Amino acid sequence: MDAQTYLDLNVDEPLVCRSVWISDVHLGTKHSQVPELLEFLRMVECKYLYIVGDFIDGWELKFRWYWRDDYNVLIQKILRKSRKQTKVIYITGNHDEFIDQFEGMRFGSVVMAHQVIHTAADGKKYLVIHGHQADGLTHFNHLLEKLGSHLYNWILDINLYFNRLRRALGFGYWSLAAYLKSKAKSAVKFITEYEDTLASMARKQSADGVICGHIHRAETKMIDGVEYLNCGDWVESCTALIEDFDGKIKLIHFHENDVLRARRGSGSPDSGDSRQGNGRGGGTSGGRRHTRRERAEADAGILRIGDEDLRPAIADAGVQI
Repeated sequence: MDAQTYLDLNVDEPLVCRSVWISDVHLGTKHSQVPELLEFLRMVECKYLYIVGDFIDGWELKFRWYWRDDYNVLIQKILRKSRKQTKVIYITGNHDEFIDQFEGMRFGSVVMAHQVIHTAADGKKYLVIHGHQADGLTHFNHLLEKLGSHLYNWILDINLYFNRLRRALGFGYWSLAAYLKSKAKSAVKFITEYEDTLASMARKQSADGVICGHIHRAETKMIDGVEYLNCGDWVESCTALIEDFDGKIKLIHFHENDVLRARRGSGSPDSGDSRQGNGRGGGTSGGRRHTRRERAEADAGILRIGDEDLRPAIADAGVQI
């Protein structure tokens, strides 16, 4: 497996794929790269769109309210995709843990879950989970974790001004946080233990791999026969995972891509984004809104997605959409 895959997205036609995974958007923080994510979503069409946790940063919003207009545009964009041909699966993380109360519910074509099993086009099974479950700090010292989150935001503040200077001098993006993670022995040890724990969790589910986020470090590797796939974040790295129709999963690096300097600016709306969520975009006739909420079967086991593309649904295979 290649450690990283760079794809050319500077094309006029959308990139059509089977599945997309994005993680750690952190709406509610000033460092969320929403214009870049909007541009990426405009250029990608998929059957399954996974939001792998920490989409909304409830910690920061509780501490200090910060909400930009383009955050609403992003939410509308995702809902517009769900009204067309995309099934959206929202996996909850630690920063958006307030959404846990909706686990197992469906809002139209959007399903809420804590973790799922994704079946790829080649039949491989992947445990999809945010990843904070493998972070001992989350379980044993919630206050220390929140202090670490504020420290991380402070580092991002420094990084913002530093990269403005780098761009003025003609250099590309450079991440101070990623550099510190790579140099600190304790951080390297934490990441290694984190990856090993998630690989073990996937193995216990009889899965071929695990897809996660949480640590803001995009990575694809094999760990003792288990594929470890981390889709990164949209705060610094601007990365995502995509699955083609043969089941191959690739890592996309979108930050500083030439497409961001193409004819359309990263903040320019597409044909539907100007409508403020009126429910008329492409999906249901007559502008009817999907307000029905469905409770998934309580004893059906872990949510399973993608099986319907390969074989008929089996009664005891878990909830399928």
